[in-house]
Amino acid sequence: MILARITKALREQNWLAVAIEFVIVILGVVIGFQITEWRAGQADRESERTYLARLHQDMVQSTCALQLDAHVTNDWHRRARQTLDAFLTDNPEAVEEGGFELIASTRIRTSSLSRATLNELVNGGQMNLIADSQLRAQIAEADAYFASMEELIQVLVSAQDSFLRDVQNRLEPVPGEVYAVTYDFQTLADDQEFLNALGHALRVTHVNRVWLNNMAEAADELRGVLAEAISEETGALECDLPESLL
Repeated sequence: MILARITKALREQNWLAVAIEFVIVILGVVIGFQITEWRAGQADRESERTYLARLHQDMVQSTCALQLDAHVTNDWHRRARQTLDAFLTDNPEAVEEGGFELIASTRIRTSSLSRATLNELVNGGQMNLIADSQLRAQIAEADAYFASMEELIQVLVSAQDSFLRDVQNRLEPVPGEVYAVTYDFQTLADDQEFLNALGHALRVTHVNRVWLNNMAEAADELRGVLAEAISEETGALECDLPESLL
């Protein structure tokens, strides 16, 4: 229709009509681009809200999971520390455990961080969807921190290997029991190599629980920032932690 009118105006040399038709065409194209850009912007904002809501939920889960990791590691450490102190003071009466706490003392809890949304945003190249530059920076910094801590905890896993063998090889299985172990108190109290290995193992688990606590605090901090961004409750997160898992 427009092309026919322009053609007719050209034949009639009606330059004013030609100019008006060209202006109409250009305006139509510009408005079309603006509508397309507006729709793309709306889609990006919707994607941003979806990512932020998902990341917020991930950080809620991660905070509680990491708190649980730290809590369990602390429990293992405390109970094995009590047994080690009994060995060092030659006081068998102070032992309240059955031996499995010594196996637990050599365990390293890795990270229970929920990384799915972080990976999509950072590694999947979707960070440009986050309009707030400060929020983008906070997410990127948190991701880098989590990655570095996970690498460091893997170093603890490697460091614990030799201590694990020195500790666990001194423990004996209980007949008819799969998860129970036993040992001769005096034999272990006199075994300096065992005591040194157990002491080193407990130092490693101490670092493990500190780092897990730090990761939990970082996840909770990011959770609070995201909660504010998506207008969710920003108060303290209550995680249900059991008294003991040993």
